[in-house]
Amino acid sequence: METIGLIGVVGGIVFRLWPVWVCMAAMLVAVYLFKPRLGLFGQLFNTGVGTAGVLICAFWVFSAIFADTIAPLGPRMQLAAMKNAVPGAIDPETGIAFLLGGDNLARDVFSRVIHGGRVVLTIAPAATLIALMVGATLGLPAGYFGGKIDNILSFLANLVLAFPVILL
Repeated sequence: METIGLIGVVGGIVFRLWPVWVCMAAMLVAVYLFKPRLGLFGQLFNTGVGTAGVLICAFWVFSAIFADTIAPLGPRMQLAAMKNAVPGAIDPETGIAFLLGGDNLARDVFSRVIHGGRVVLTIAPAATLIALMVGATLGLPAGYFGGKIDNILSFLANLVLAFPVILL
């Protein structure tokens, strides 16, 4: 089975993500042009950490939006010759390079990672809202009453955080 090298894999990934790079560049230009009018969002770009955080989130969002354009194959599409393929392996029939290799069921890992971003973006807001509600429910009485109630609620929060997520 023919493969492309490391530079071909990295170059292929960077090239496949071209819609993301274009949108991120357009977003950065728009932010720096309208920074004074953007309020709190514009202030995020005053520090390197804020800029990095926004760019990482924007990368995920734009990758999920353009998943059908970026991914060469569907997330469930199988090509039998590519079972457990190494990164950069080229399918002999179609000529498509599996940039991150193939899995046990002969699916393109790169396509599955890109399409998985859509699943993450549907679950993450719900998980964030639940965490916000639980945090506010525990934090407001703890901050208002203080003392023993604060200690008890802090203990309960630490108790929940002590368990690994996989056990819950």
